[in-house]
Amino acid sequence: MGFRKMSVLSIGFILILSLVLAACSSNNKSANTGTNSGTQAPASSQTAAKNDGEKTTIRFSTWYGPGDVEIWKNVISRFQAENPNITVEFEPLEWGAYWQKLQTQLASNSAADVIGMHVGIVYGYVEKNQLAPLDDYLSANDRKDQLSESLLVEGQWPKDNPKQYALPWHVTGATLFVNMTAFKEAGIDYPENGWTIDEFKAAAQKLTTDKRFGFSVPTFSMAAGLAGAFGTEPTTADKLHSNYNSPEMLNFKTWLHELIWKDKVAPNPKDLDKNIDPFVAGKVAMAINGAWNFPVYRDIKDFEWDIAPMPSKDGKTKTYAGPDMLSITQDSKNKDAAWKFMQFVIYNQQAQELLRATGVPMLKEDLANDALINEIAAQKPAHFKVFLEGVNNDGIGYAFTKKFFEISQLELDADVKIMERPDADIKKELETLHEQVNKEFEKQ
Repeated sequence: MGFRKMSVLSIGFILILSLVLAACSSNNKSANTGTNSGTQAPASSQTAAKNDGEKTTIRFSTWYGPGDVEIWKNVISRFQAENPNITVEFEPLEWGAYWQKLQTQLASNSAADVIGMHVGIVYGYVEKNQLAPLDDYLSANDRKDQLSESLLVEGQWPKDNPKQYALPWHVTGATLFVNMTAFKEAGIDYPENGWTIDEFKAAAQKLTTDKRFGFSVPTFSMAAGLAGAFGTEPTTADKLHSNYNSPEMLNFKTWLHELIWKDKVAPNPKDLDKNIDPFVAGKVAMAINGAWNFPVYRDIKDFEWDIAPMPSKDGKTKTYAGPDMLSITQDSKNKDAAWKFMQFVIYNQQAQELLRATGVPMLKEDLANDALINEIAAQKPAHFKVFLEGVNNDGIGYAFTKKFFEISQLELDADVKIMERPDADIKKELETLHEQVNKEFEKQ
């Protein structure tokens, strides 16, 4: 979504920053399936005729990961079947290329009508008048209550008098993947909710063999759950200042460092092949990765896998989670058609069936649908409900700050210096990182 020879730190970062989210399916075929995408707001004078009869073409651009392009094509195909007068030109790009091109296109007034948007950075585009407000459209949507306020607020700005500039199309996060075949071979039971970091380390030690490590050390967003267990995160509560010099952050990074160099249950990150997922390859028995890997991991044949609760410290558990969003560009000449597509993606059951497999159901009616949850679990992971509960009960927008991109790269660089060196001065590196992050915030 939306993450050099690379360390597992780099790999974890690339996974979060370069893989988008994707797909699933259920059997909801109610009479409203084709029309429950919400009531369209009154068309503007510019586009009313086009939406009523004339052909309209809109452009949709977003980032993608493995399998996502085909999923989006299926969503678009279903939309066009219901809206034959609207053609959607799909412009998918890999994560880094997407954001680079978006900047260029917005500057030259040539951006797509509907664009993928990342939480935490909406404000920057709003302040440049590059996103269209969606409040009038949303107020006319008879299914707007299907989205929780906690999701809607991520696309609002300014905070003191908010307008809606982005809407969630998907909710996802990170989870702890476990090699259940290795667990059984080591005589380890499936971990129950509330297991401690000490129990986690003991399991990692049992899982470590001559050919496999027990765990791979994560960074930034992928580390959110563990960091939350230590009572820390990169920024202060207001998301405007660095928190990297806190005692809790030092304890957390020291604990991770010891997993590699003292306990020897995790590999030296620089020894990992950047082209291989160490969990899929069986090189590590536990790994924190994004839920968008569910479809990819379902193809694993060499071992049985599942997900498990994040370990806790002092009873605290956290899950990195949040929405991916869509916006309409301010310069779009086809805002009404763009909204019609956007609300189809968000509220239509057919679209959501395709888009929710790599995260959790987003609409309130789906969250209350036990049959749907069980259907997803039957496809793997078996303990899908663990992730669902983590997102809804312990979710933490660890990375959703105004300086998301800058902070993520700075922490990645610092983690390389810390985790790849047995004699790293962890406190010094964190102090340096603290200063660097605060300088980024001062640039606002």
